[in-house]
Amino acid sequence: MDVKEIQYLFEGISNTLGGLGGELYETLVAKGKKRMGQEGTADTPQVSELIKRTREKQTVAELISKGQKGQDELIQSIGGEVKKILSSAGIVTKSDLARVERRIDEIDKALGKGE
Repeated sequence: MDVKEIQYLFEGISNTLGGLGGELYETLVAKGKKRMGQEGTADTPQVSELIKRTREKQTVAELISKGQKGQDELIQSIGGEVKKILSSAGIVTKSDLARVERRIDEIDKALGKGE
């Protein structure tokens, strides 16, 4: 790591953790005031609410990840089924044509050398 990049590292960390860090700070201060009997009526959200929001964000990210994996699996499955249908129906595919063209080229070369 280059020493010149440290400022960017700290800026990235600050930016990433800034929102949650500020809420956490305020929540912990409110908890401390409550424990010491100096709780105000308009204090910040409780730690449990912050934990709940953090878990919700993780759950959404997990659902998105599972959805993407499921989509990839579905596409692969459909592709496999399409290949089976094409091969059983006798429909010529691009790869079939390419294989035949390669074979014709091989035969042409062999006949040209045989003369």
